[in-house]
Parts: sequence; C-alpha cells; structure tokens
Amino acid sequence: MNSRVLQKIPTVGVTAYRLRGFHCILRAYGFGALSFLTPRLLGLLIAKIRRNKNKKKGNAGSCAEIARILRESLRIHRFPTFCGFTVAVFYLLQSVLENLFASYGNRGNNYANKPTLLSWQAATSFFVSTLAGAGGLTLLNSKQTGDAGRTIDLTLFTLVRATDVIVGELWQRRKDRRGRSGKFTRIESLIGSLADPAVFALSAACVMYAWIYTPEKLPPSYSKQLTNIANVDQRLVIALQKIRCGDFIYGVDTGQGHLLESYCEEVGLPKRWGNPTQTVPIPCEVVHGAQTRSCEVNAIQRFWAATWKTAFPIYLGLNALRFVRLRKPRVKALLSALWGAARSSAFLGLFVSIFWYSICLTRTRLGPKLLPLKRLALENLAVKIGCVLCGWSILLENAHRRTEIMFFVAPRALALVVPRRYDRKYQWIETTTFAISTGILLATIKHKPKRVRGVFGKLLGKVLTE
Repeated sequence: MNSRVLQKIPTVGVTAYRLRGFHCILRAYGFGALSFLTPRLLGLLIAKIRRNKNKKKGNAGSCAEIARILRESLRIHRFPTFCGFTVAVFYLLQSVLENLFASYGNRGNNYANKPTLLSWQAATSFFVSTLAGAGGLTLLNSKQTGDAGRTIDLTLFTLVRATDVIVGELWQRRKDRRGRSGKFTRIESLIGSLADPAVFALSAACVMYAWIYTPEKLPPSYSKQLTNIANVDQRLVIALQKIRCGDFIYGVDTGQGHLLESYCEEVGLPKRWGNPTQTVPIPCEVVHGAQTRSCEVNAIQRFWAATWKTAFPIYLGLNALRFVRLRKPRVKALLSALWGAARSSAFLGLFVSIFWYSICLTRTRLGPKLLPLKRLALENLAVKIGCVLCGWSILLENAHRRTEIMFFVAPRALALVVPRRYDRKYQWIETTTFAISTGILLATIKHKPKRVRGVFGKLLGKVLTE
C-alpha cells in the first residue's frame, strides 16, 4: 500500500476500538466456553447423583472426567475457540477495511446514525463476517474424520435466524410503506402476529410426524423427550408405523396381532381388542391405555398429566433461576414466575391433548361420518391431522415465548429434510450456507441490532457491543 495512503488512515480512536474489540473477543470465547461446559458438567452431575454407589471411586472418576472436559474445551476445534476466532476475524477485518475506506474520504465510521442494512458500512460488515463465519466453521470441522455433518445443527440454527432477519426486514418495510399510505389492513396485521405461531405449528407438525413414522431422523435424546411427554406405550407407535407401511391390516392376518394383544393384556383389556383380524377398528380405549372409554376424558387426563406432572416442575425450576441472586424477591415477581410456569406448562399439556384428541376424533368420531375413506386410510389421516393441529397450542403462550419456542423447534424441523451425515466433498455447501447466514446476522447486529429477535439477539448484541 502507498505510504501516503497509510498516512491518511486515521489513528484517533483506533487503539480504543481495538481494545473494545479485544473485550468482545473475550466475551465471545467466554460465551462459547459456558455453552460448551454447562451441559456436559450438568450431565456429569446428574449421572453422579444417579449412580451414587461407590463414593470414593465415583469421586476419582468424576474428577478425571471434569479434567477431561476442561481440556477438551481448550482444543482448537471446539466451540469456545470457534466463537473467539470468528469474532476476532470479524473485528480484525472490520478494522482494516474501515480504516482503508476512511482514508479515501470523510464518510466516517458512525454506524449509530445509519441504522440501515443497505449502506456501504453494512456491506463491509457482511463481507468480513461472511469470511469470519467461513473460517470459524472450517476451524470447527478441522479435526473431523469420516463423513461430514458434525456441525449441521449449528448451521441450521444460523440459517433459521438469518432467514428471520431477512423476512422480518422485508415485512417491516412493507408495513411502513403501506402504513404511510394508510393501506395497511387488519388482515395484514393479523398475518404478522400469527407468523411465529404458524411457523411453530408447521415445524411441530414435521417433528411429530417424524417422531411417529421416522424417529431415526430425530436426535435420540429429543425423540426420547417427546416419548416421555406424549406418555404413550411404544407398541402403539409401532402399530401406527406398521399401518402406514401396510404390515398391519384390518381383517387380514399379517402376523402383527401379537403387537397390541400383549399391550391389551398388560393394561387389563380383552386380548382380542388388539388383534386387527378380530376387532375393526382398534377401540379408542386401547389408545387411551384403558384409562377411560371417553375420548374427551382421555384428552383432559393427558392435558393434566403433561401439564402438572411433567412440564410444571421443569418450568417452575427454570423460572426460579431468576431469583438465585435475590435475597428478598418481591411477591409480584414470584407470582409472575409462578404464572409463567403454569402458562408454559399448560401450553405443553394442550399440545399433547390436542394431538391425541384429534386422532380419536378423526379415526372413530367425525372421520367415518364425514370422510369417504377406507379404515386404514382414515388411521393414517388421523395421525396427520393430529400433527397439524397440536402446534397451535402455542397461542396459549405470550408473544415473546412464542418467538423463542419457534426458534427452538424450527431448526429441528429443517434438520428432517437435510442429511445429518454426508460425503465430505459437499462440505462446501454447508460452509457457504453458514458463512452467508453468519454474515447476515453479524452485519445486522452491528447496524440494526433490534432486527435480530429473541434472547439470542440480545445475547449476541452484548457479546459484540463495543
């Protein structure tokens, strides 16, 4: 570079800028370390509590395991280094290009006065953060052996967030434009408010459909959580799978009668109720687990069990975390936490209740009267309707929680249509997707931080705050 150009690069504030950048790098590394260590150490603690057999041996093993986890977190291809490296590259390239552009004019570096995503500053941020994202993901996969796909969940999470930024920005501009001309209608306002619930409902439908028919596409731990929440015997799920693939046929002995016969015997129902050659259709009481004949009572029972027995203790514990540092929390805050836990628990209970009640209504109540379908086709349709309707229970939650839950489920639904393991020669596709998505997110956080919604947006903003 010409020495005259170098002389023109402004030096005032550069040292302070670099110092702030260094602080951001440390915060990013700390956030990565916290994200990496917390679930592993908690898992180790839970395993220790469950074991609790040989204290002396367990303590030695636990200390060695903790040391191994801490050493692992320091490796160059782990998440903490990835976070620190990505932010470091972002700030390094940003600083170089800012000074370079500033040397050719007085356009300045004031981002606060230009909260737009179409300025040259935003384009610069997108360029450097795209490079940083590509470098970070390459580093994260540097020790990968065999097939690629180790970071697919991170890529899909970033892609969903970046897509939300783009769609949200386009919708806001349309809203502002039509609002100024007085053409923004109530229907459009309703569409905007229902966008998050609709995305969640669609995502939940895909996840529940996969849980029933292709559980191998879901992470094992996630599939296990759904099974526990749904509170259903696995033989019923297997029966639905066999109905779909044609191995469980009413009136035909396909050798699958034993599947539900053994289940009926265990729950105290007549054995023949589980045999498709003797009973057509399988009574809803079998689906209810012999708890009741009434589909409505079964729906209420499932709602109650999922709400208070399964979900409420978890949500109450999560809401109680906010009072860890408070010596004397206010009564209003305690009541708010209690109400929040009850509301979230009711959402989950209603989710389960709608799923099973929709199946019952379709296969035995309304379906045979309204739909001219064969019995097995009706059984398959019942599951699909249950999957489609259960996600709308999200409307019980407030707008903020709807957004957070949607962001949690959408990447998991998207993961159902992409391979979790693939040939390494296609790694460039994932790297490119992640890099562009990272570029969109970091550039938006830099120039219009409120556009990145939810807790993640606030957290990313704090990490990158100068």
